Amino acid sequence: MDFIQWSKSVVLNVPILDEQHKNMVDLTNQLHGLLETKNKTQINKTLKSILDEMEIHFETEDKLMKESKLPLFFSHKLEHERFYNKLNNIYFRVESGEKQLTLDNLKMIKIWFFNHIEFKDRSLADHVIANS
Repeated sequence: MDFIQWSKSVVLNVPILDEQHKNMVDLTNQLHGLLETKNKTQINKTLKSILDEMEIHFETEDKLMKESKLPLFFSHKLEHERFYNKLNNIYFRVESGEKQLTLDNLKMIKIWFFNHIEFKDRSLADHVIANS
């Protein structure tokens, strides 16, 4: 069973966002599978891939928010920056050997993912759809 289940409840009906969200879910599930292997090289590589995908995704959302003139753009963008910085910090600590990636780290990603979709991205998607 996957660590993060992809379901219709997280589909926003904005194809680019749904595709990027699905990619991040797939990468997080891969990372979860790697935890047991303790293969540091693959763990670091997959965690870096998540960060890279997240950066592209946040840029996509920022562009959509600006183009659609989403109210509360700055709070949504700030949430992106906070989470990216938090995950980036974990990545650098794991890569340097200062810490190991843990299941708690993945649980944090999972919780943030679902909360962010429900409380931020859903309103963004509704706004984009209504204003396109």
